[in-house]
Amino acid sequence: MIQKIVTERSRGNQIIANSVRTKIILKGIAIDKYTPTSPDDFAVMQKLREVAKEYGLII
Repeated sequence: MIQKIVTERSRGNQIIANSVRTKIILKGIAIDKYTPTSPDDFAVMQKLREVAKEYGLII
């Protein structure tokens, strides 16, 4: 979910991708801690949905 938000928002622009990652980190989500095989955490997923909504993305 994290990578999807970064990819869709940045559309290949590395500067925007770094900005999105920074915003996610500021929301309290340690990006390096999560992988595609990590168990789902409801609180983290809710924060990610908020970030996606702020960017106008549908996840």
